[in-house]
Amino acid sequence: MQKVSKAYKESMKSSLRERAYIMISFGLVNQEAQAKATVDNGSYAYYSNKDNIFGEHIDDTVYATLEEEFTKVDGSMFFLPRATEGGRYYDTGIVSDKLVSEARCEVVISLNTIATDFKGLTINFGENYPVDFDIVGSTGQTIEFRGNTKSKWSTEEVLENTTYIKLVFYKMKNPQSRLRIYSIMFGYGLVYYNDSVMSSALDSYVSPIGADVPQFDFSVTLKNYDHYFNVDNPNSAINYLETGQEMDIMYGYQTPGSDTIEWIQGNHLWCSEWESDDNTATIRCQDIFRNMDGEYVKGLYSAAGKSYYALAEEILKDAGISEYYIDPRLKKLYSNNPIPRVKYKEALQIIANACRCVLTQSRDGKVQIKSNFMPSASIATNGEETYSNAANVLTDTPKVEYATLAGNYTPTDGTMFFLPRNGKAALTTGYVSKEISGVNGTFTKNPVVTITMEAIRAYYGLKLVFGTALPAAFTIRTYKGGEPVNEYPVEKDEISTTSIILRDFDDFDVMKIEFTKTAEPYNRIVLNYFSLSDVVDFTMNRRDMTSSPKAIKQELIKEVIVPCYTYQENNREENLVYEDIDVVAGEVETYYIQDPSYGYKVKLDEIEGKATVVAWGNYFVTIKFNVTGSFKLEVQGYRYKIVEKYATVSLNARGKTVKWKNPLISNTTMANELAAWLADYYTAGIEYEYDTRGNPELDATDIVYQENEFHDGMRINIYRHTVNFKQAFSGRVTARRIGG
Repeated sequence: MQKVSKAYKESMKSSLRERAYIMISFGLVNQEAQAKATVDNGSYAYYSNKDNIFGEHIDDTVYATLEEEFTKVDGSMFFLPRATEGGRYYDTGIVSDKLVSEARCEVVISLNTIATDFKGLTINFGENYPVDFDIVGSTGQTIEFRGNTKSKWSTEEVLENTTYIKLVFYKMKNPQSRLRIYSIMFGYGLVYYNDSVMSSALDSYVSPIGADVPQFDFSVTLKNYDHYFNVDNPNSAINYLETGQEMDIMYGYQTPGSDTIEWIQGNHLWCSEWESDDNTATIRCQDIFRNMDGEYVKGLYSAAGKSYYALAEEILKDAGISEYYIDPRLKKLYSNNPIPRVKYKEALQIIANACRCVLTQSRDGKVQIKSNFMPSASIATNGEETYSNAANVLTDTPKVEYATLAGNYTPTDGTMFFLPRNGKAALTTGYVSKEISGVNGTFTKNPVVTITMEAIRAYYGLKLVFGTALPAAFTIRTYKGGEPVNEYPVEKDEISTTSIILRDFDDFDVMKIEFTKTAEPYNRIVLNYFSLSDVVDFTMNRRDMTSSPKAIKQELIKEVIVPCYTYQENNREENLVYEDIDVVAGEVETYYIQDPSYGYKVKLDEIEGKATVVAWGNYFVTIKFNVTGSFKLEVQGYRYKIVEKYATVSLNARGKTVKWKNPLISNTTMANELAAWLADYYTAGIEYEYDTRGNPELDATDIVYQENEFHDGMRINIYRHTVNFKQAFSGRVTARRIGG
């Protein structure tokens, strides 16, 4: 669930909502030019870098130099090192060697493609931007720009049939200064709001157990003003729209009594197809996984074992993905088995499932593998009463409280108990601090509760259930390997008997909660329950539903079986590849093998030495041929023998047996853990489908409460979530009940 304000949450739950907003932004980028373009050598400062301006680049790394109204003394600029051969400098983008007023500055960019057309250009010049400049194409086409007033400048002009562009600069905002270019994009950005968006739908599907690859689909219908999206219009944007161009979806909501719009990132997706008529244009987008269809063939058996973290990184690197999040817990989990010959996205899905994780895409478009279970935890305090039992805080069971002489604490309604004479609890209590607050609610020594997690991971919310006495303020601090990670103060307006604290907790293994004040003076801290689970502060009420929930009772599951696969060497050599070939000496060819194999030997016409194995894995062999001619190729080797053992969890006396095959499971411990995790998922066997008023803040994989007349506090796991926009929000939810 995305973090939103208290006013947002309250207004979205009201019978009448305020106005909803949407913002769609995407760039018409010539991706080939963006990927292949290079800046020719020119008259640039020795500390400039012309090789990194076609990617994401910020403009906050600036060296102080003697230029007109340029250098700041607020600590935001850097001192320039002396010019030394082989010196290393911060990446400042392109910086001209001379002042533009002294010598006309030219930047030549080779596209390194055949002659091409592209619409638009976007350049980040920084604070001191050029005022007058030209763009010249290889055909001599010249576009003049005069009187520019923007540091991040863009144009929709079309450059035609060009192999390079030359930027010629004549005048800067501050005349006695150098030219600076931080980034260049071959294209420009388009942004559309409510007045242009007729309708949209964002559908998210994420399997909680990694049964399928995640899927995010978005479609938006725009008004086709002035035939801007007509294919026959020579200036149409649709002629320059390409598969794979990125789109950002933002949802907004105007909270009551506010003039500002609260925006939520909807998602970051990639354009896949589009169409238009005289009145409308429809653009469809999809997730990052849809572009990960390449086959991974580098799986390799490891007798010593390889961490799942390393395996995931290898796949992502091979797929060309550089930004991602992998749960650090995977660094401590190992598999001996090779990744099977499957698509990149399916290989990641297998890894996520084996480690009891969920594979998904973050709202900013990054691949994520996150744990989808709660690791075990232990708790410690810096002092507690004799009748306190801090360990019980980790269990969601009813707790009792003993009457004390604390201020405004003990009721006379029979809900509290008298403390035994020995001062020790005979009933189940939670944590009760040793320290008592003073007249102003503060402590001489602040009570601190420390929770140590079995594994490092990130969390997105914290649930605390207090007793009759409430704190008025506390601070949450997290640590990873002893190093501080996050610190969040929590004030009185966020605190109630059941407090849901929504924060982004980055990877940590220790959390300390320091209580600094009580709501009433002369009180202890009474904490009955602590949870870092994925339960969010949201209940799907009947008012939130616009259709009656359809409950689907799934087939009864008798047992869950998870095989554990052990690889053994084989003493029987086989022909793995056998075919007639025509080759030339020096030629290199890769052959793919269906079953995991090893020990390759290559023969041409039954003779070794005419070809050499230069690379191999359990599913491929790359051969370099040393001779020219027609031959009978034989690749001989050994297929692994695979032995199966089974982990079984029984659920019911009758029903269907689920045999869950994950080829990476190579030890019985992980097989048993995976079987128990899957059994927990299959326990309920009830799913719900219904339409809603639409909640852009919800994510697929969120665990929320759902109103039900027969089950109080029923929890569900949303795995498919749709947000529609048509000048107002609407949506649809598909979820699975948690527990029996």
